[in-house]
Amino acid sequence: MKITSFLKTSTNKFVVLHEPVTRLRRFTTSVPEAHSLLACNNNKQYIDCRFPKEVAASRQNVFDRYFTVVPDAVTENEEVQLIDEIEKSLKRLRYQHDHWDDAIHGYRETEVVVWKNQTNGDIIQRLRSLAFKDDSNTVPMQRVHVLDICDDGYVKAHVDSIKFCGNIIAGLSLLSDSIMRLADEAEPHIHVRALLPRRSLYIMKDDVRYKYTHEILPDNDEPFNGKRIVRKRRVSIVFRNEPPVS
Repeated sequence: MKITSFLKTSTNKFVVLHEPVTRLRRFTTSVPEAHSLLACNNNKQYIDCRFPKEVAASRQNVFDRYFTVVPDAVTENEEVQLIDEIEKSLKRLRYQHDHWDDAIHGYRETEVVVWKNQTNGDIIQRLRSLAFKDDSNTVPMQRVHVLDICDDGYVKAHVDSIKFCGNIIAGLSLLSDSIMRLADEAEPHIHVRALLPRRSLYIMKDDVRYKYTHEILPDNDEPFNGKRIVRKRRVSIVFRNEPPVS
């Protein structure tokens, strides 16, 4: 991946510009454990909130409105078809473990604009319609970002740059279950762990997209709602919309 430029802000956070696909603001703030936490009632099967009592109701409302996990967004056969085409694009790429700012470990990535398999194109259009169905004024990007992280790969906390994408980010998780961690940018002890099952689609928008960092955790022994989640190689197809015209 070619890095074209980056800007360090006065708060020691980075605006990172990559080519061709990843554009992130990266955060390295250590996150203390919160005390007196309440779990969300929202979509309890997939969302495990870490909210202090005094803000639990308002933060739960944010995730009720702006974060969704859609299980079984594609079938097993559709997953096979998508992976088959993706593998052809990735086969000449090696997993990278030396990302310049230590933001991603063990990854390969590419972009797809036109799918050679028409069935895959139809699947992607269906998912795009699902991700942006409640926002008729948005303009979905035609290209999608494909990120492949290996068994021991992971993505550190970041917020996608507002210069390059709009208010909605959605991702299809293939090949493995995984845990996404979302933390309030200003108060990182206020955070959420979201289970992203294999073949599910997550949709984050508005306040969650702009005000919370997100990361894909490495495989570890911490259970999710009492269940051990084994994270293996994960391929994600990420959908974004165009940023608003200034």
